Amino acid sequence: MTKTVGIGILSWKAHETLEASLKSYRDNGFLDLFDQRMIYFSDLSDVDKQIAATYEWSYSGGANEGIAGGMKKLAENMDTDYILLLQNDNPIVESAEFAEQHIRKAVELMDDNRVDLCRMRHRWKVGEGFADVSKYLKFFPVQDVDQSFIPQEHGFKNVEYKDSIRKKILRVLRFRKTHKLKGRSIFIESKPDQIYPDNIKRDGEFFIIDSSILDFTDQCLLISKKMWLDVFIPFVEANPSSRTPNGFQAPEICINRGWWRRKHFKIAQGLGLFSHARHDGSFRVEHHTNSKL
Repeated sequence: MTKTVGIGILSWKAHETLEASLKSYRDNGFLDLFDQRMIYFSDLSDVDKQIAATYEWSYSGGANEGIAGGMKKLAENMDTDYILLLQNDNPIVESAEFAEQHIRKAVELMDDNRVDLCRMRHRWKVGEGFADVSKYLKFFPVQDVDQSFIPQEHGFKNVEYKDSIRKKILRVLRFRKTHKLKGRSIFIESKPDQIYPDNIKRDGEFFIIDSSILDFTDQCLLISKKMWLDVFIPFVEANPSSRTPNGFQAPEICINRGWWRRKHFKIAQGLGLFSHARHDGSFRVEHHTNSKL
């Protein structure tokens, strides 16, 4: 049986940002790939309804329940087997032709039980608020910088790729932290699977990374509806964090703990399709990719 795939966006205010993302999807032409498209609006407003109508998206909404609550409601309002979960600040940065084969391969990996979920944020055009590489470089040298790596995307000017005494000491003193960071090598190294073969495998255009070395992210996530609603959301609800952005639970904060690492989920990361860009406000206004600077 052919599995269905939907695209869902969680949005709260930030109308200029949402419209920029929706315009990128419309202009790209990749929306024809999906069996359903849905926006879930937290604090649903008349402006939200108008934007959805303008760009021809189905929508639902309710009171703001934060990222965890909103992403749960978004998935509950969708009928497809797999859902590409996005937020309002995730424009597409690859062609429709590439997106089609990339999503098809990702679904195939999940359908064959080779992976549990797929990251869809772009490996190189990462956009605002991406700190994985800078954290990796505090502990590790880079053996072979991928030719597609874009230092400017990370705000790098004079960055140290080589090993150092300080890095060596940190790897010894903070060995548990060190292990958890190894997966971030996929965002700078050309052959991370050869550096960490026990935890990173290559399957065609995708890397498959063990969750013991790479954090969970709810940014640009392709996952089965069943796994999202039956595994991850129940864990978030049963294990609330004391760290609550704006007083609400966030999946990234709740999930990134021992449970995630011990479960050894298999995460797929290919080239990716989406970046991260704000146009009407940013949680990191000083970030080099902020369009208002």
